[in-house]
Amino acid sequence: MTLRGAVLATGGAVVLWVGGAVPASACTVRLKADGNTAAIQHALDRPGNPLICLESGVYKGARLVAARSARIRNVGKDRVVLSAGSQGRVLTVMQAGIDVVLEGITLTDGKAPRGGGVALDAASRVTLRDCWLTQNTATSQGGGGISASAGEVVLVRSRVTHNVADIAAAIDLTGTAKARIVASLIADNQPTATGFGPLRLSDAASLDLRLSTLAYNGGNGVYLQPSGQGRTRATLDSVIVMGKPDAVAVSRTEAEHVTVSRSVLHGAAGYVPKDLATTHALPGFDLVNAERYRPIVGSAAIARGRCSGADAGRDLSGRLRSAVCSAGALEAAPDVTRKTLQERAKAAQAQPKESPW
Repeated sequence: MTLRGAVLATGGAVVLWVGGAVPASACTVRLKADGNTAAIQHALDRPGNPLICLESGVYKGARLVAARSARIRNVGKDRVVLSAGSQGRVLTVMQAGIDVVLEGITLTDGKAPRGGGVALDAASRVTLRDCWLTQNTATSQGGGGISASAGEVVLVRSRVTHNVADIAAAIDLTGTAKARIVASLIADNQPTATGFGPLRLSDAASLDLRLSTLAYNGGNGVYLQPSGQGRTRATLDSVIVMGKPDAVAVSRTEAEHVTVSRSVLHGAAGYVPKDLATTHALPGFDLVNAERYRPIVGSAAIARGRCSGADAGRDLSGRLRSAVCSAGALEAAPDVTRKTLQERAKAAQAQPKESPW
């Protein structure tokens, strides 16, 4: 297990489940980190959509397989860590028609040919809410953090950081898989193959990325690689995407299947259609303090986002979104937003007015 202390190398941020106390009667089972993860697997095998409540601590040897609908929730005051110990994948979902939800869980040290943290290969849904996937590895294929070839992956206020794979170090979507990612951070993931970046779509996969940040990963940002039958589709709304050389890498013939609105792109986006509120610029992050991806004064992300729809009311850290909200996973502090808007107003007033003649 390589999880480093109480803080991972993501700029000092710590993810905790803050959902409040859970009555003992609500839990199907309540487990402690006593070194026996077989109890978690036994609970997952129960019928009736069990609620598995985990106390704080590290659950070593977690190589879980979900064949029924279930919910795993952090009910402690500190982190709950599921560690596969580099001996396999942390969570596998291969059964169709089920709904698996993780809340406030860190998944780490997974190692598999693909999907070191999570693999979804059936028409089911996996939801990660307030979770952290970190230091997972895909050894020969895609998706160091997550690999999905079918079904739906939902990430809400979650982090995917420091994962490694040949292709799509963070998330690899193939086949008919679709993903909805809201208020989440994908950062510091490293693909070993040149150019592929942290997030890939191929075949007929689709992506809905909103109010999220992709930053300082290796390679391109969002990479669309159509193959086989069908078309990849991606909608990017109120996001920050950094990539080298491309923030959004897609062929000219496929660009019409991608839309970008109210976003900040650092890197090229080719022929992808973008609205007038989208800009190409350095995002302007606070790279010193705990939340290193929060916008600083003058950031292009400030007052650019659209905070509407499900799960848009709070940012990655749980902070309430402003009515004039920032693009990206983290909302700018109110004083930072206010000062930035004042500076923009002064700059606009200083611009020479064009003659009507």
